[in-house]
Amino acid sequence: MKLYGSPGGKHTPGHLEDTASFAAVSGNKKSKKKKSSPRPAERAPSQAARTGRAAGESAGRPAPKRRGGALKGLIIALAVVAALLAAAAGAGVYVSRMDTIYPKTSLDGIDLGGLTRPEAAQALRDAGWERTGGEVTLLFPAENSLTVTAAEAGAEYTAEDAAEAAYESGHGGNILSCLSAYLRSLLRGTEVQVDITPDEALIRSRAEEAAAAVREDLMGSGLEIGEDSVSVIKGAKAVDIDVDEVCSIVAEALRERDYGEREYAVTVDGGAELDVEELYESVHREPADAYYDAETGEVVESVTGLDFDRAEAASLWEAADYGDTVVIPLTVTEPELSTEDVEEMLFRDELASVVTYLYGSTQNRIDNVVLAAKSIDGLVLAPGEQFDYNKALGERTTERGYKAAGAYSGGEVVQEVGGGICQVSSMVYYAALLSNLQIDTRSCHYFPVSYVNPGMDATVSWGGPEFRFTNDREWPIRIEAGVDESAKSVTVRFVGTDVDGSYVEMSYSTWAVYNNAQYPETATGYKAATYRNVYSAEGELISRDLEAYSEYHYHEEDIVYPTPTPTPTPTPTEPPPEIPTEPVEPPYEEPLPSPSEDPGYVFVD
Repeated sequence: MKLYGSPGGKHTPGHLEDTASFAAVSGNKKSKKKKSSPRPAERAPSQAARTGRAAGESAGRPAPKRRGGALKGLIIALAVVAALLAAAAGAGVYVSRMDTIYPKTSLDGIDLGGLTRPEAAQALRDAGWERTGGEVTLLFPAENSLTVTAAEAGAEYTAEDAAEAAYESGHGGNILSCLSAYLRSLLRGTEVQVDITPDEALIRSRAEEAAAAVREDLMGSGLEIGEDSVSVIKGAKAVDIDVDEVCSIVAEALRERDYGEREYAVTVDGGAELDVEELYESVHREPADAYYDAETGEVVESVTGLDFDRAEAASLWEAADYGDTVVIPLTVTEPELSTEDVEEMLFRDELASVVTYLYGSTQNRIDNVVLAAKSIDGLVLAPGEQFDYNKALGERTTERGYKAAGAYSGGEVVQEVGGGICQVSSMVYYAALLSNLQIDTRSCHYFPVSYVNPGMDATVSWGGPEFRFTNDREWPIRIEAGVDESAKSVTVRFVGTDVDGSYVEMSYSTWAVYNNAQYPETATGYKAATYRNVYSAEGELISRDLEAYSEYHYHEEDIVYPTPTPTPTPTPTEPPPEIPTEPVEPPYEEPLPSPSEDPGYVFVD
């Protein structure tokens, strides 16, 4: 409202302008009927009243000029606010679109402010923050443990994950929240907290398994035999393990990335007493050497002897608390031959090797020799075990592949199935002599043989005669036999363990035999004496023993009888010279027994 007054305070009608009333008057112009103006006398009270009211209003409220200033101030304030809001909005858009982490933002004391996410990840790595492959392990009594890895619990946090969390700590939300976070970080700084949430279900499952194992061990005997002691857990009646606490410890360590081992103590109640005698029976054992089992073809492992002082064990048990591991010292006695010793020494040395040839043999005879060699190849004799040639080969029949070849029967040469197998038996006999083994049963051929020296042969036939020997050495012996048909050679080897390095050389002597009463001066065969000479590793003779006597008959067609003369009394002729041998031993150096009669068996040469 604007008021205008006359000098002296008089108010002249027509000079009072009320803009509000004017607006109303202007509005009345729209009415259809114009009111008539009142008379001057009638208008005076009204003007006086209005004048009084105007004066009163002017005295009770601010002047119209001051109201206009406030409005102007308000408009200016609103403009400033609008400008500030616009500026804030612009700033919010700017900071929300920043590709760097807000200033003064840190993670575990590592400043990441102003860095991009890749730069922040590298900064964390450089500071050693990243710890992948971590695991938390709780150690329980009786060597039980619980291990949970961060990876399997879903609690592994990489440097990239942490950099992303630092970035998102201020960039999440709308532009105003981004601006607010930026300003807060700029003024006060921001410490980012990494939210690691381990898999609690997995942790609980592992904790329950570990608790069950601990209870089983602590409430049982907990017996463990070590190299030099026996450990026994003093069993408890009850074992208290707080699974919830275990889960909490593991989860918290994973959240804090506090990896490593830590011990967990359990609560136990008293249990049963130790039965020392029963423990002794379960622990005590005598030492035993390893040995070769011929039936399985394997080395039976050695046994280490164990013993302990029962009185000392009882004293240690009494002094221990429940749940403690009582360690009882053991007296350990090692075997003389460990498993490693036996495996190293088994079949280490060649004891004997004999080679003969098949010159002049028919193919049937060669085939029989091949079958006989295959039958004994690889055969192992344990100490004290007897070798039986007939048993090793079995009966020689055509069904088993043997063929007819030359054989001796009743002093004659005949064709017999299996002819030739005695060449192999003679080689085995000779190898047994050279290996210094015990000969149990052996017979020589009826006629001389050409493939071994006199007295070194052994004839065999199904039903007898037999050839057997025993391995009386301390170690097993393996027989190796084979035929090289291209070279027409037969080889028999004995492989074993030569403990002391001793060896055997065989020697023999021969002399003629005169068994024809009509021609007493004509030799009908010869005898041989064989000697076993045992030498030390240094070559010194240890023993020389007579091994056997053998008698061989000449074939009838090879005996040369003297021509009869008319002289009534024939002049004695000189005996034929002995069969040349190398070496030749004195024929009567040892007492010679009388040769046995021909048993009449079938001899297969």
